[in-house]
Amino acid sequence: MNRRSFRSLLKIYGSCCVFFCLVSPVRAQTPFSQDSALVYLRVLAEDIGPRPMGSPAEREAMNYALAKFREFGLDEAFIMPIRETVSSMTGAGVNTNSGIAVGVLRGATRRIIVIGGHIDSANPDIPGANDDGSGSAVVIEMARVLKQRSNESTIVFALFGGEEHGLRGSRHFVKHFDRMDSVVLMLQIDMANGSDWLLPLVDAENGSTPEWLARAAYEELDNLGHSGLSFPTHFYTMLEAAPGGGIGSDHQPFLEKNIPAIDFTSDVTDPIHTPQDNLQNFIPSGLKRSGDLVYRLAERFDGGVPDEPIGRYFLIQAGSILLFIPPLALSLFVVIAVGAGAYSLIIMRKQRQLENIPSKIPGLKMFLLMLIIQTCVWLSENLVGLIAGTRFPWLSEPEGYRVLGFLGGVAGIWASLQLAPKLNLTRVAYRYALRSMVFLVVFLILFSLLSLKLAVYPASAILLLGIAFTLRNPYFRLLAWLVSGYFMFRLIFSEGFFLFARTMTEIPAEGAASFYLHIFYIFFFSVWSFPFLLAFAALYLDSHNRISWLRAFGKPAGGIATAVIVLGCVVYLSTIPAYSQRWKQKITVNQSLNLDEGRGIITVSSSDYLDGALVSVDGRDTSLVGRETLARLTSFDASQHQWVTVERTVEASGDSNISFDIRLHIRTLHRPYTLSVTFAGGTGTPTDVRTPFVWSPGPNSITFRWYSFPDTAVFLPVSFTVTGSDSVKEYIEASFIEQPIPVSISKELTTVVSRTNVSRVTEYGRKE
Repeated sequence: MNRRSFRSLLKIYGSCCVFFCLVSPVRAQTPFSQDSALVYLRVLAEDIGPRPMGSPAEREAMNYALAKFREFGLDEAFIMPIRETVSSMTGAGVNTNSGIAVGVLRGATRRIIVIGGHIDSANPDIPGANDDGSGSAVVIEMARVLKQRSNESTIVFALFGGEEHGLRGSRHFVKHFDRMDSVVLMLQIDMANGSDWLLPLVDAENGSTPEWLARAAYEELDNLGHSGLSFPTHFYTMLEAAPGGGIGSDHQPFLEKNIPAIDFTSDVTDPIHTPQDNLQNFIPSGLKRSGDLVYRLAERFDGGVPDEPIGRYFLIQAGSILLFIPPLALSLFVVIAVGAGAYSLIIMRKQRQLENIPSKIPGLKMFLLMLIIQTCVWLSENLVGLIAGTRFPWLSEPEGYRVLGFLGGVAGIWASLQLAPKLNLTRVAYRYALRSMVFLVVFLILFSLLSLKLAVYPASAILLLGIAFTLRNPYFRLLAWLVSGYFMFRLIFSEGFFLFARTMTEIPAEGAASFYLHIFYIFFFSVWSFPFLLAFAALYLDSHNRISWLRAFGKPAGGIATAVIVLGCVVYLSTIPAYSQRWKQKITVNQSLNLDEGRGIITVSSSDYLDGALVSVDGRDTSLVGRETLARLTSFDASQHQWVTVERTVEASGDSNISFDIRLHIRTLHRPYTLSVTFAGGTGTPTDVRTPFVWSPGPNSITFRWYSFPDTAVFLPVSFTVTGSDSVKEYIEASFIEQPIPVSISKELTTVVSRTNVSRVTEYGRKE
């Protein structure tokens, strides 16, 4: 090639490069700085640390955010205080000192876009780096970068307190913010870890994020060159059926007020709500991904938003394709599915063969086989735990236990095949098919009462089994049967299954309680799986060409081969450590002080075995051995530890109805983590209650609660009337994170938390 030809080729190549640069989408970065956000996160998660609702640390974090808002030059920066709220679990009144840190960046119009995160963490032992120090850091950095551009909309940056206790901050905001009528859009960042998934939260009780906003999120993330935005349909469908609707985050109260809102949450299977939610287990790249996305959305809708405030759809993501299925289409699908199931039963009924001697209770006999199968599935994990010496061997590496569960089910099928011939089961396929459909229709009805989206799952099973019962090709029938159970089991074993599984490990289960819990799980999954066992029996008996491989599998050789494979899997999984730097065993040191009896007790507890823990109590060492989850260490004289002292004045008057006027001064040695005061007496709930604090009624009582870390001096003035008694009992209970007796615990891959519970009871009444 000569020099002239080479130059010509270079010109052509250069022209092509210019052309493709012009026509290809530009994946522009935003001014959002990951490094700056990481600095803010380090202050929140390490310098300040755990920030439970109402704590001084939560208030310090809010003040830090306000200082940054003012440093960046925002027009307003203030805290919206929250003095009282309700418990997310019981609905009881709670006194607190929480709030919302608010920064306002005025735009050319009064139209408002809210950008939010929650600044609290779950409890005093959780740094909350990911959940949601990361989201708060993104919000603070967004204030800096959006201040640098001219905005049409006014931008309000809100860092909500109390999200972990039922969205307390955001619910307070939408109720009390004086410019709520101008809010047109809400963008929430709840966890911004750099893990693989970034989940858009779109659901609330009254509807979902509008379609235009959900699509915009996917488009902008793709244009930015980031990846990971994934909608876990099955996980959200199950959560939406829960009371309150949707998975809780601070976008939800905005949707409930018909304001377009969306939340972005990183992988929920990260170690959130554990002491391992720290910077060591945090991937900073997620800050940039979430920050870039929210910046682009704020920029895109700065000039206004479409009119549709709320969407109603069933969202399915298939790769990069988003399917927004309207409720009418879901209803039509359910009707078609039921029709297909009914048609298949009619066909099978016409073709059925009558029995000379009908089998009795075939459904119960089959359910016995189902119990055997599910017992093998469920207890296969316990076999690993027995060898490894742990209750939860799957905690750090759970994926292999899906395989083990499948193999356990295969072993259960082999055992069922040995028993089945002895049960005199019916040979009429229609009887099994009918029972299978009846079970699924019952599921359908129950699920429909909770959610139309939820009803799609049993409807899918009905449709596919109807197809399986109608087809004649044995291979297609088997394929339809296999797929029929996918959606029902995908609902349980959803994208967030291990989030729930790990949460369940925190439930105490001692002795008989553990046994009954296992029985419940086996029974639950047996009921869930039963329609598909019945359907398989129907297909097996309706097949002219018997499934010869199943008969071969039922022979002793099949059982031996299955046992060898199961045991091999069990041995392999038992070599994988149950705990890691991301997932550690939690041991709690409990010290209980009864100040009336002058008695104190020290115990240690864990959801897993305490075996191997070295405990030092006031300088004396003890090594715990054995498979116990609770150990009583020692008792001590509580009178030497007057952590709660009380002064009171009481005035009581009246005859049959006694009116009490009480002035209570409670002083504590340390800030209590929680504090409650209960007045109990009479034949009913006290009436005419007058007090500046929020309280909750109970059986013959009223209760005052403080959360978390109120001052060391609490003054409680209260008056009330009691019927049927001339005295009341005063119960004071306080919990602390400090220890009266020094206790330390050493065990590999373990975190230790401390709780000290102090109680005292006083009775007083009208003086004669």
